[in-house]
Order: sequence, then structure tokens, then C-alpha cells
Amino acid sequence: MHMITRGVVSAAVVLATVVAATACSTDAPAPAGPDRSSEPTPSATTTPGGATSTTVDFGDGPQTTGFPDCAELLPGDLAAGVVPDVRPVDVVADVAHVAGSEAFLPAAGGVTCSLSNGVAPLDDPVPGGRDQPVYEGVSLTVLPAGGAALTAHREFDGSGAPTDCTASDAARVYCDADVPAGDAWVSLSTTRLQDDDDATPEQAQPAFDALLATVVDHVATTRLGTAEGDGGADDGSITTCDAGNVNAVTGTTLSVGPFPNSSAPPETTDFARNRVGADSCVFVSTDEGSGYTSAGALYTHLPGGGWVAEQRLAAGTIDRGDRLDVPGLGAGDAAWRTCDETACSVDVVHDGDWTHWLLFADVAPDTSTAIAGWVGTSVAD
Repeated sequence: MHMITRGVVSAAVVLATVVAATACSTDAPAPAGPDRSSEPTPSATTTPGGATSTTVDFGDGPQTTGFPDCAELLPGDLAAGVVPDVRPVDVVADVAHVAGSEAFLPAAGGVTCSLSNGVAPLDDPVPGGRDQPVYEGVSLTVLPAGGAALTAHREFDGSGAPTDCTASDAARVYCDADVPAGDAWVSLSTTRLQDDDDATPEQAQPAFDALLATVVDHVATTRLGTAEGDGGADDGSITTCDAGNVNAVTGTTLSVGPFPNSSAPPETTDFARNRVGADSCVFVSTDEGSGYTSAGALYTHLPGGGWVAEQRLAAGTIDRGDRLDVPGLGAGDAAWRTCDETACSVDVVHDGDWTHWLLFADVAPDTSTAIAGWVGTSVAD
């Protein structure tokens, strides 16, 4: 796919609605760190019915030797000082219908760490019920050799403030920082609901600064912060996408997201995607009554990313029993479909690459059949 100059809102903003709608659980997720890819998992998978055993080529996962783990980077006591009662979540392996772009940082040699209250991120413009739980959490990404990327981000953003804590109309306190740590770009953000007297920007700022200082100190002296070079393709362009294949199977016409006529600076994920030659597409629908725009489908392709499917299989996130027969896949390839009442996703490993399709039930009620058609057409193309 071709790339175009970034002049639209960050895909991460739209993808927040994707993860929100698929992982709204208050159950504690399993702790995980950036070294999880080194855990061995079986490479033998079995077709439904168990008649045939096929060895899938997942390739090699990211090399994380010398990386601090997420518990070191985000110490529980310091994180709780900014957002209480949060715990680790592996956003690549443990989220039911993953936003595939979460894998771009690890693929590019970086780190993604997340702590939350068990509720997935919910973008402010998306309405929620009065009694529904609200996301609170801490998110950290580290992009090695990220000096040029950070400069581009700041030039686009133009805010000038390296750290900032503010309150929103949605009764949340947001803190954000984009700063260097050695030669790496550290991006740290927190979200807390304003339901306590101390949940104010003024109270949050010192605790956030203390957490940030710990992150920077840890990163600067590790391989993350000492990697040399310019990091490769340091640009924040986005993937050019076509909604034709997905609209052929939906009952709602989707358009290519992110939202036009808006702008946001490119983030660490954007630069990581381009370094590894990945693609990500968001297809959105707009409610004519409310005007709210939400994600209806998502496509992600990560060269050499078979390890993502391997980790998701090991975590039990992928439905092993629902193997899809997709024309065009060969020896060492496989496709799995995973469905619930909210959405269906398909994880495909093909020649060591990982491709992920996600389709929501509200835009395609016969979601299982629809996503199989979308995948089949896309692979044939």
C-alpha cells in the first residue's frame, strides 16, 4: 500500500473505540512484560475435528535482551500515585479483538506497556451509559533511535510543552509527555476519572513527573536508549486504504478513517509502523442522529509478525477450534476466526507475516460469514 502525508487525526484516537468495544472487562488481566515474546509456545496446530496436524511457521519474535520489563518501567507504587488501582495488561496478546497497531512498537525494537483498571480505553467523543465502568490507566511506548521522530512530532504538534496534565469536559484528568530518554522517544500518558477530591491536574502533575523521571532514567541506560542510527523511515505518514472489500460484506457503508478535516501529530506507533513496513486501516461509520463516528472494521498487516499470532494463541485469545480454509494460503500458513457477540476477528499467518481483520457486529450482523468473505476477497487480491 502507498503512503500519504499525514493530515488527519491519529489512527490511535479511532482505535481507542475499537479496543473499548471489545475488551470492556473488569477482570484482572494477566501481567506481561516486553520479554513475553521469548516464551516458547507450540508451533503445531490442528484443524477442526483433529484430522490433520499442520506446523505453522510463526517466525521469530522481537529480541528483547537487555530491555527493562514493564514492572521496572512502571513501578506499581509510582503508577498508583497518578492512577490508583491499575494493573498490567498485555495489549498485544490478551485483548480479545486487538488493535493490531499495538504490535508495531515491539516489531520495531521498542516497548509498549499498559496498566489499566480492567476497562479498555474509551475515546471521549464516544457516549457511555451512566452506570458503565470508565477506563482509567497508564500507557507507555518507547521508540528507540527516536530523536528525529520526536522532533517531527513536536514540530507537527506545536504545543511546546513536554509534559502536561489537564482536566477535560468528560470529567477526566489526562497527563501526557513526549520526551527523549537517551536516543529514544518516550511517550507516557495517563487517564484518571475525576471521582475523588485529589483527582485534579494540580495534584496529578507531581506524581506524573515522578513516574516519568523513573521511566526516563530506566530507558536511557538500556539498549532502548542507546540504540544508534536514525531508526530508518522516520516519517509519520499513514497507509492509503480502500473500503471496497469490507463494504462488500457489510450492511452499513463504511468510509476510510481516520476522520478527515482534522489533524493530530504522528505518534510513536506511526513511526514504528513505517520502519517495519506495516499497514493499518480503520473503516468508520457515522451515526446520522448523534454525529458520533466509530470504528466498524480494522485491517492490519505486519511483515514478519507471525509471532503475534503465536503469543495470542498461547494466551488463549484466538479460538484455535475455528480454523478457516482460505484459498491462497500454503504450507506453514494458517487462519483462525474468533467471534463473540460484539465482533469477529481473523488472524492469518502467511509466509511468516501476520494479518488481522476485525469486523463489528453492528455493521455486519452475520459477522462470522461476513468476515470470512472479507478475508477471502482480500487474500485473493
